[in-house]
Parts: sequence; C-alpha cells; structure tokens
Amino acid sequence: MTRDETKELLMMIQAVYPNFKVSPDQMTPTINSWHLMLEEYPAAAVKGAFKTYVKTNSSGFAPAVAQIIGAMYAVKTNDRLNEAEAWALVKRAIQDGCYHAQERFDELPENVQKAVGSANMIKQWAMAESDDVNTVVMSNFQRAYRTVISRKEFSERVPIGIVDSIKGIEANV
Repeated sequence: MTRDETKELLMMIQAVYPNFKVSPDQMTPTINSWHLMLEEYPAAAVKGAFKTYVKTNSSGFAPAVAQIIGAMYAVKTNDRLNEAEAWALVKRAIQDGCYHAQERFDELPENVQKAVGSANMIKQWAMAESDDVNTVVMSNFQRAYRTVISRKEFSERVPIGIVDSIKGIEANV
C-alpha cells in the first residue's frame, strides 16, 4: 500500500466515521503511522478489510489499524478447522491408531498434527479408556489446538522482516 493509498483510506474512514477527525497538525504523523503499519499489504485487501469492518462492526467507532489487519486475516483464516472439527479428525485417527498410528497421523492437517504431537500419541490414545479419551484427552487436545492456531495467527501477523531482525539481535547476544 502506498502512502497516497493510505491517505485515501484515512479520508474514507473520516467520511464514514465523522467522529474520527485528524487535526491538520497531526495529519502527517497519522498518515506516516498508518502507512508504516499497512505498507506491506495490497491496497485492495486493506480497502476490503475496511469495508468488512464497516459492515460487521456496529460500535460506531472508527477502526484501529489492528482491526483493519484483523479483518484481513479473518477472511484468510475463515476456512480453518474449529476445535470440534479438528477433534473429529483426531477421534477418527484414534479409532485405527493401535495398528496404523503413523499413517493416520500423517493424514491429519499440519495444525492438527502439531496439537497432537506425534503418531505415538495417537497410539497411546487408541489404547486408553474411551471415557478418558472423550473427556481428558479431548479437552487437552482442544487446548493444545487453540494454542497452535493462536501462535500461527500471531506469526502470520508479524510484519515481514521483523523475525529476521529479531533473529539477528539474538545472534549478537
């Protein structure tokens, strides 16, 4: 997104949200700040996210940068499995996990694999009491899956180049 496109976005926000006013002496720092946060995204995606925010948020308040970025990622991550769907896949793998744990584990989506840990867990769960699997194991898996998804979403939002900068700092320490 270019600086001019950022300026256009801020004007659209002011047009839709009359309570969002940037004083003339704050216009340049505001444009610079928003541009810094949004420059890596295509203008069409940012405008689409703004449109989504306007149509779905009834608070009456103008969006913050993070809400615009969040709206972009909400569309992107809408097709991710929820906890129940992920658990259903794991449960199916457990049913055949005594003899084919590795094959069933390999068939799971990457995020589900990370939450499970290893094919050995599928085998262990297959040998466990069904009451334990349906309560304790399910609860622990769903918590782990939420953590995996949360970390993935966070890492997807980290601006390009930040991770490399941090790794460079760690290498010097």
